[in-house]
Amino acid sequence: WTAEVPDSVSGLEGSCIVIPCSFNYPEPKIKPSEFTGIWFKDTSEVIYHPDSSNVITDYRGRTELVGNLRQKNCSLRIDPLHSSDKGPFTFRIEIKDYNKASYKYDRVSIAVRDSPDPLSLSVMEVVKVGEEVSASCSVSHSCPSDPPLITWSHSGTPSIQSQQQTKGQWEETSTLTFRSSNADNNQPLVCTAAYRGGKRVKSSKTLTVKCKWPKYLIHPHVVTKGHVMSVYIILRQYSFGCSTTCSVKIKLFIILIPDPPEIKVDSACTSDISMVTCLCIVDSEPPSTVEWSLPAGHLPSTRVEMHGSVTMVSLQRALGFSETVHCHASNTQGNATLSFTVSTNGKGNSWGSVSLMN
Repeated sequence: WTAEVPDSVSGLEGSCIVIPCSFNYPEPKIKPSEFTGIWFKDTSEVIYHPDSSNVITDYRGRTELVGNLRQKNCSLRIDPLHSSDKGPFTFRIEIKDYNKASYKYDRVSIAVRDSPDPLSLSVMEVVKVGEEVSASCSVSHSCPSDPPLITWSHSGTPSIQSQQQTKGQWEETSTLTFRSSNADNNQPLVCTAAYRGGKRVKSSKTLTVKCKWPKYLIHPHVVTKGHVMSVYIILRQYSFGCSTTCSVKIKLFIILIPDPPEIKVDSACTSDISMVTCLCIVDSEPPSTVEWSLPAGHLPSTRVEMHGSVTMVSLQRALGFSETVHCHASNTQGNATLSFTVSTNGKGNSWGSVSLMN
């Protein structure tokens, strides 16, 4: 006849506690049909009995046998735990038509705490903007049926895991996953564990969030203050700019590389009842000189507009001046020509050529 209980367990006042207990006995020839488990305080006061009328007033309604006696498990729950529940406590088993035993030498005491155990908060405190952050917060407790509720000061995706420890203790762990942003820099990440009865415990760590340049845009992807970076853009049709996820001021200096004229495909001639209107759009650096011509000679432009490297030149003439009109563009880097066939009903066809200066 043996029993196994820890020498002592600890729990938070107002929460619950489970005293782990197992027992053994010589197996009888006939399988027992009925078991009665009894718990005592100081070997004489009954704190648990299947017949609650046998239980002393202070423990009546607060104790429950959570172990299965047929499986030799005699674990006891006390809920809620009072400051006076120090013990020592012992277990007794009565087996109908067989035998009974009091395990008075296997005693367990309870250390009742008036404040929760401290939290264990783990997180990488220095991260980069946009990185996935995983933080874990763990707390030890003694009440598996009603564990502390763990919450976070930061939004994200939390997950909970409970794991049994030794001497009646359990560990509750909450893991929070989120993506860092610049708003998280120098901000505390707070983990809070709330127990039944209103007791709380907190732990926090301050995050440092560093700037991050996306690798697929430029290299190096991490830039420090005072660093000069050069970005080379070869084709002028590429759009470009400069941005950062950090709350710092940046300067963008744009140096335009010389380019030969490029007459855009939007260039065209259209006609209505009495008028032909032609538009020639040229992109180049430096801006081009643009002229119109007929097979017989040059034509003056009706209107010229300049928009940075883009030159827009229009021509309006009465119908019948020619079936073909040419747009010539030139700068120090080369020249280009686009020819239009003028139709009396709608938009004409176009073809062209480009030559570069050596």
